[in-house]
Amino acid sequence: MSAPMTTATGAAPGTTPNATTSATAGTTAASPRPLGILAALPQELGDLIEAMRAESGVRTITHGQRDYHVGTVRGAPCVVTLARVGKVAAAATVSALIHEFDVEAIVFTGVAGGVGSAVRVGDIVVAETLLQHDLDASPLFPRFEVPLLGVSRFAADTALAGRLAAACERFVAEEGAACAARFGTREPRVHRGLIVSGDQFVASAAAVNALREALPDALAVEMEGAAIAQVCYEYGVPCAVVRTISDTADDHAPASFVSFLTEIAGAYSNAILARFLEARGAAG
Repeated sequence: MSAPMTTATGAAPGTTPNATTSATAGTTAASPRPLGILAALPQELGDLIEAMRAESGVRTITHGQRDYHVGTVRGAPCVVTLARVGKVAAAATVSALIHEFDVEAIVFTGVAGGVGSAVRVGDIVVAETLLQHDLDASPLFPRFEVPLLGVSRFAADTALAGRLAAACERFVAEEGAACAARFGTREPRVHRGLIVSGDQFVASAAAVNALREALPDALAVEMEGAAIAQVCYEYGVPCAVVRTISDTADDHAPASFVSFLTEIAGAYSNAILARFLEARGAAG
């Protein structure tokens, strides 16, 4: 399913009534359409905005109480922003990226709780499909199915997810051992499969076991990805989601999440996105 998207122009994003500009850099009508990059929390973006500022300057546009940072990173034009936490916030942010900034594709980066039996803290999961584990309109519709869409699992874009996974594998090969030694984790592994989303922070053995029973192939649980995938599906925009495992979604999750978020998440995001964007910039 798709709908017409706005035509990109250099001034279009800045014409919104509440727009504020911090720099003059940005895309023009002749420029490639940008990539939308977002995370829920600032730590999950690492130093991406600072890298953009150093490379091209940043045009910051305030829209819907969010700051959208427009510029170039590693040779790739991007719009970088925070989705904030939860499915509604993420969906609203992605809608703005599509309609106000005419992004070519969406990439979401962040942390998640591990659900799959082979997934450990420090591992990386790249979504192949995404599902809202807390959506249940039964008996009117099957459990997990989005009413009126007839879909429960939303596929990430195969090519985009493949390039993101390749960047993750390159990061692990080049820096995995050093990261494990630095942060006291095992050497990370890259997994691909189902990521599930819901408006709860899963933090008990009972809750994570319930997810495993209902969705045996789920690898990770978080709070935004499936909502982003649904919006992208409805508008025909490619998307990909990468998550670093910060905890195992059990009773130890709150402490593990906070520690991982502050100490590790940014380093992983920096390394993965740098490699992904370098390849994208080189491809034009």
